[in-house]
Amino acid sequence: METSVRIQNILSQINKLDYKSRLSLAEQLIKQLKISKKESNSITHDLTELNSLGSEIWENLDIDKYVEQERE
Repeated sequence: METSVRIQNILSQINKLDYKSRLSLAEQLIKQLKISKKESNSITHDLTELNSLGSEIWENLDIDKYVEQERE
């Protein structure tokens, strides 16, 4: 089933709920989103992981000559 169709089905079910139930559902969704955001933010990287990344590009290149050409 396509995502947008599923969302529409969920929304139609939500519309059948009374106000208090919809408010409770909204609070639970917000809480879940905050938890998901914390989990996604917990992945960290150290800048040293980038050390030498792409160094093979510069292996056979005269850096001074390259810089001089770029300045022209």
